[in-house]
Amino acid sequence: MGKLISGAGWPRPWRVVAGLLVLVLGVGSWAVPARAAAAATGVLLTILDGEAVLRTGANGIAAAEGLRLPEGTLLETAPSTRLLRLEWPDGSLLDLGPDTMLMLQPGPWGRSGGPAPAYYLLRGWAKQVAAAGQAHRGGVSPQLDVLPGAGVLVLHVTAEQTWAFAEAGDAHLAERGSAGTRVALEPGQAYLRQGVARGEVAPRPHPEQLKQVPKGFRDTIGPRAAQFKGRPEPKPVVLPAPGYAALQAWLTGEPALRRDLPKRFAVLLKEPGFRAAVDAKLKLHPEWEPVLRPPLPKPSTKPYEDKR
Repeated sequence: MGKLISGAGWPRPWRVVAGLLVLVLGVGSWAVPARAAAAATGVLLTILDGEAVLRTGANGIAAAEGLRLPEGTLLETAPSTRLLRLEWPDGSLLDLGPDTMLMLQPGPWGRSGGPAPAYYLLRGWAKQVAAAGQAHRGGVSPQLDVLPGAGVLVLHVTAEQTWAFAEAGDAHLAERGSAGTRVALEPGQAYLRQGVARGEVAPRPHPEQLKQVPKGFRDTIGPRAAQFKGRPEPKPVVLPAPGYAALQAWLTGEPALRRDLPKRFAVLLKEPGFRAAVDAKLKLHPEWEPVLRPPLPKPSTKPYEDKR
């Protein structure tokens, strides 16, 4: 049975801004630093049935099979997308469904002594599959931490609730913001958490919940990474720079998510509408203030000359 376990030449400020802008990936390019980071992570996009946008810097590119993605990539699938798959070198898989927003490999996220999570699911559908004989790296969502495990877990996140289904193997979850409450799911069991209340475990998913699972998750498709070995990466199709509304969910997310966004998107402040929106909602993302309003340079002073 599933169980709940309780536990515990320029002025310096403008040089800083210029430095931030240099760190931003160039507008209109899938920059070389991003490619180098992707080579290090080895995360490969192997299936795309529909449309999706990938963001590493100021611009986005259209998702395409064969692209390698760097850490911190923001992915957003369209409402009509059936399936997007990511594959790791160890054979673990991550499938995304329609209308999904996710950050790839968001960092350690407070985990000590264990692998960093593979993703942060802000909204939508994810299906994580461990490689044979190994554990996947788990993931994070606003209300739930998916711990490393050796099974197959389906996760659905909305603004109102979080739903998880242990499709195969056991699953281990940790409720966020609830004093470290942990949840253990056996194969076939489901978990539902409404808002910040403690979640509930059911012996099997409700039929209506299963009907909502994306059709792309129901097909058994084996790993495809080997098919891309030796192939050149496809030429990225660059998309127009996003407006504030397209990024708002990330810009106003948790502090750990927002921390590096100013240096990634600072160049967008050149667009008056984006700048005005950031300024109007600065209380929701105060880390933008040093970029939006750099401190004035301190006046230089010279010692008085001796008068004889």
